[in-house]
Order: sequence, then structure tokens, then C-alpha cells
Amino acid sequence: MSDILNLIAEAREAAFEQRFEDAARHATNALQRLPSCLAALRILAWAQLELDDEAALSTFQRCIEHDPEDALAHVGQAIWHQQREHDDLATAAWTRAWELDPHNQAIRRGLARLTGELPDSTFADAISLLRTGHAEQALAGLRELSSRSEHDPAVEVSLLSALWAAGAQRDAFETAIGVLHRNPRCVKAALYVAALEDRAGRTLRSREAIARAEQVDPGLVLFADVVRHVGLEAALDLHRASRPSLAGAR
Repeated sequence: MSDILNLIAEAREAAFEQRFEDAARHATNALQRLPSCLAALRILAWAQLELDDEAALSTFQRCIEHDPEDALAHVGQAIWHQQREHDDLATAAWTRAWELDPHNQAIRRGLARLTGELPDSTFADAISLLRTGHAEQALAGLRELSSRSEHDPAVEVSLLSALWAAGAQRDAFETAIGVLHRNPRCVKAALYVAALEDRAGRTLRSREAIARAEQVDPGLVLFADVVRHVGLEAALDLHRASRPSLAGAR
């Protein structure tokens, strides 16, 4: 694990210093050790974009599969399409980025440059309500979107957050299980499953979900806010403390 974290740190430093070939190399080395590592995928995708590498588009898509709410991965896809004058696809990617982060001024400007104005969006309205503490109102819009969308991962993961915030834990659990079935690498869904299994006293199932999340986010650094939000700290500590004994049992 420490080797992977060191490679990620080296990749991040190289990217900040605009040494994009080095950043891509370090990120690739990390992915050879942990193929689903989201931090490495994010660095690799942006380095590929800077290097005009065609693979950037698919790498950003892999980021989205692990984190359907990754607005910046959609921004990366939008820029990739703009560079190739795919205006319709660029607009769609900018729109989804804005829906996921409606208060981000840079994203709003990026979309407005293409469309002239911000479009109407039930999704953006619901996310804005959720971010400002109006979970019940957000829930109504997200339920409507979920009912008429064909398993849109971003909508479903946002719905999961709204259900949890509104206290609908049974529905949250069913939604999280569904998301995880369709998107096995979705960290947020795995953490909600872990928290709900832990609350039900199903410790082993909770630890299995935590282990799945850590395959994407080593140390759960990127999703630390979710861990705190769902109250998973104690279960996570127990999971980590059990590793030496489990290793010895093997």
C-alpha cells in the first residue's frame, strides 16, 4: 500500500510541476499495482489530456465509473471533445459537470461559453437543494429523475445521498445495493452499504464492502468525507485492526 501511495504522491507532484510525461508514468506504475486506484486514474487522465493522448477520454470514463459524481472527469471529457470540435458531445459533458457541481463558477462559465446560457435541469436543481441542506425537496426531484432514467449512475448515487439525509435508510440500502450491483467499483455505494450493514450488526459484510471501497481509494482518502458522513469511522478502525490477525489466519 505504501508503494502505491508514494507513486501517487510522485505523480501528483509531477503534474503540479507540469511534467506530464513523468506524471503519466508514475500513475501508470501505481495502476499496475492497483488497477482500480482512482487517484492514479485521475492524475493519468489529466496528464493524458495535456499530452494530447487519445486514451484520455477512456481514462476519464474509468474515473466516472468509480465515482459517478466526479464533475471534473466530465470537464476533462468536455475539453477532450472541444479539442476535436465535437461540440454536441462537449456540451453534453459540460452540462453533466455543471449538474453535478451547479455552484462551481468555472464549470458554469465553461458551459455558458458553448450554450450562451445555462439550461433548465431538474438534476442541477436537486443537487443544489441537497448541497444547501434541503434533502426532502431534493429527494422529490431525484426520485422523479431516477424513475425515468435508465439507471443513470450519477442520479442514483445522488439519490442515495438524499435518502440518507432524509432518514430513509431502508430505501438508501436498497439503492446502494442496486448501484453496487451495476457499478461494482462505485466507492460511495460501497461505503453506504458498509455503514448500513454495520448498523444492522452484519460486521463481516460491512468489512467486505469497506475492502471493496479501498480497492479504488486506498486508505479512503478521497472519500473521507463520506466515511464521516455515514458514521463509518469506528467500523473502519475495526476493519483495519483486523488485518494482521486475518493475514495470520491465512
